[in-house]
Amino acid sequence: MSQTLEQFKQAIVAGDVDGSVALSAAIIAEGDATAEQITDHLSAAMEEVGSRYETGEYFIPEMLRSAEAVERSLAVLEPYLFERQHDQGGVVVMGTVKGDIHNIGKNIIVSALKAAGYEVHDLGVNVSTAKFIDKVKQVDADLLLLSAFTTSTRPALLEILAVLEDEGLRDNLKVISGGASHSPEFAREVGVDGFAVDVKSTLAVCRKLLGD
Repeated sequence: MSQTLEQFKQAIVAGDVDGSVALSAAIIAEGDATAEQITDHLSAAMEEVGSRYETGEYFIPEMLRSAEAVERSLAVLEPYLFERQHDQGGVVVMGTVKGDIHNIGKNIIVSALKAAGYEVHDLGVNVSTAKFIDKVKQVDADLLLLSAFTTSTRPALLEILAVLEDEGLRDNLKVISGGASHSPEFAREVGVDGFAVDVKSTLAVCRKLLGD
């Protein structure tokens, strides 16, 4: 199985959409990969793609092909992931904040959270403060996950936290921010309860904040 997962990861890095979909089906057929192993390989693939973009080896077209490979693979894998979910508990509202349209990392984390047994309400990208607040109230969320790829989203994060405070929602709600630009310093400045940069750290922070 480890060989199939590694091939799957490399297909995504290469932007091989058909290959990644075929390998997704092979993972399901073999049937011994855990949800965590699959999401770890997805996350690692996109981290490598991002690194290649930063060094100038990849450009926008390569990133878009890899992003499509992830989306198409998740469409195949999600039913398998959910079959292997365990009873983690917790209601999560998640979305990419206003001014940011990055969604690939968010989509991977949404799938990982669902596979871990969380009830996840994905609001998509470029989400307004009002939409976040309304959904948190509607579903009585335990966790609010705010995806913010760049530091320019800081004002949006601050606005969301300020409105949550004004609405009296902070006592029973834990807020996590995440994205490639995040650091402990950035999280402290914004005032969130936790931050994450990948699937593993997101799941770990969620468990910690819910006391699991």
